[in-house]
Amino acid sequence: MKKLRPAQLAWIGQAALIVLPVAVLSGVAFHFLHEDRAAIDQDARKLANSIAPDVARQLGDQIGVLLAASLKDGHLVQGEIVDGQARAVPDYPRLPTPPDWAGKLHTRETDLWRTAQAARFQHPNAEAANKALTTLSEPGNATPARANAQLGLLIAAEPHSDRDTLARQAIAIAQQYPGEVTESGTPVADLALLLALRHTAKGDLPQNLAAAIEHNLAAAPSFLSPTLLDEVAAIATTESARTTVARLRDNWQQQESARQHTRDTMQQFAWLLQNRRTPTILYPYWYERQTPTQNMALCIPQDGGWRISLVPIEPLRRALHANLPDYLGVWVNVAGERLNVGQWGKQKSTAVLAYGKSSFSSDAKHPEAKYDPFYIAIDLTRPDLLYAPYRRRLLMTQWLIIAAVAAALLGLWRLWHTYRVQTRLNEMKSNLVSSVSHELRAPLAAVRLMAESLESGRVDGAEKQKDYYRLIVRECRRLSSLVENVLDFSRIDQGRKEYHREPLDALALLRHTVMLMEPGAAERGVRLRLIEPPPEFASLQPSWDSEAVEQSLVNLLDNAIKHSPTGVDNSDAEVHVEVELLPTVVRFWVVDNGPGIPAEEQKKIFDLFYRYGSELRRETEGVGIGLSIVKHVAEAHCGRVIVESSPGKGSRFGLELPK
Repeated sequence: MKKLRPAQLAWIGQAALIVLPVAVLSGVAFHFLHEDRAAIDQDARKLANSIAPDVARQLGDQIGVLLAASLKDGHLVQGEIVDGQARAVPDYPRLPTPPDWAGKLHTRETDLWRTAQAARFQHPNAEAANKALTTLSEPGNATPARANAQLGLLIAAEPHSDRDTLARQAIAIAQQYPGEVTESGTPVADLALLLALRHTAKGDLPQNLAAAIEHNLAAAPSFLSPTLLDEVAAIATTESARTTVARLRDNWQQQESARQHTRDTMQQFAWLLQNRRTPTILYPYWYERQTPTQNMALCIPQDGGWRISLVPIEPLRRALHANLPDYLGVWVNVAGERLNVGQWGKQKSTAVLAYGKSSFSSDAKHPEAKYDPFYIAIDLTRPDLLYAPYRRRLLMTQWLIIAAVAAALLGLWRLWHTYRVQTRLNEMKSNLVSSVSHELRAPLAAVRLMAESLESGRVDGAEKQKDYYRLIVRECRRLSSLVENVLDFSRIDQGRKEYHREPLDALALLRHTVMLMEPGAAERGVRLRLIEPPPEFASLQPSWDSEAVEQSLVNLLDNAIKHSPTGVDNSDAEVHVEVELLPTVVRFWVVDNGPGIPAEEQKKIFDLFYRYGSELRRETEGVGIGLSIVKHVAEAHCGRVIVESSPGKGSRFGLELPK
């Protein structure tokens, strides 16, 4: 197993110090959020258990009050199941059914009725008939007999009565006896109203007649009601009368639709009530009149069957809404069915929190009737409302954790980046020390050896001594250039490098630099040539730092000389310098015939300590900072360095500076 280095161990320790607190804090935060959720559930359950008895009692009282008030005001949809047959209340038979009221009259009333019928139809005698009918119409006689007697008297007086008087009397009979029928089963009120219509002139419809007809259609509908509407339409010739007739027809159609729906509903309930004998509640039922309404069926036994009332649930919901939090709902369990009476009728139950038991009595007319007990369940129907604050805290915590994790990851990345940079810097420092030591050791050893040889007198001849002196000067120049580059690198790295810009003679600077590098080039067998600059370059005086620009040109020339072929007879052993004038910049081109630089290496050669060559990096002199200094000087003067090179075709380095 590879042993970790101290720097790697330090990085792992620092990373642990970043990650561990974030992980611990995240775990603690989620733990407390979990406890917060459990506390919310517990509080909701406690609240539901505390209010369940009151809600059950309030619901029972509200149902009783609503039932009593609705029965009193006649607002309930009601139906009856008699002998297994369902019908609406009010309802009517489709065909006239002879009643039995004639058989229930007293003897005196029976004799008077038979005398009147015989005088009217068998042996016509108007006087005898009117006398018998008048006696029957007096107060104290049976209501059916009085109603039929008054109708008979009105019909007998029709030929010789005033039309308006006859109509008023007919309307009075219809209003007084809305539910009475003749012996054949025909409604007395309908016959009276038809008689009134027959004696009403065409045109506008009298208000009292229209009101009587409207009340009769609603309170005592019959198989004659459509005929009554047709007769009304026949005499209504004005615009207002037609509007009244249209309204009467619309109301009749709505009532007929409601009655048919109630009949169907009662028929559905009939089989559910076959084996029941006490008042009870049936499952929720959707009753449609104009808009769908959910109802509760309250069933009261009566002679031969049941009387059923559909109580709307919406008032119950409104009554409970004030005492229930928005997130709770109430379900009533009756007859094995669940009836939602909470404020959120369309929401599904998610969890039952508490139960309650209650009961209620029937309407005030039947105080002795007691309904079966019912059970309520308070449940959570809107968890989104209950957990809204928790979700906000959860979301906030999640974002904080995400931010903390992101910050930790950023810190890890920065730590890793710093570690890599530090490792690279350590390698660079190591390379710098190694390279500088190597570059200094060779010339110093050569200078010391030649100096010792000269001092000991072992060098004979003036010409040979001159060669030794020349070699010592070359090595000292090499050491001076190396030291100067290292010092410049140190100043640049520490940010202490300052440039003193002042107008200078660009041509003189260029010629001095070339002349300075000629001896070194000659010693290496390389020809250094300055191509004559354009004439206008002689008058150019840019504001540059002369020492920095000269050092940059020296580094470029030194780099070109080191990479050029050598040999006096070799035509490629040449480095030449060109000047290119552009509108705003000056380009110094240093051109060599060396091996060239691949395109992928051209960006790397300006990096610190980088030297293009073999793995050993010893085939080229230097420490790899010369081109980096050139790039820094160019950028400090708002210029740049240009490289044009390809393998086997030499290289062109351009130093571009502003005029």
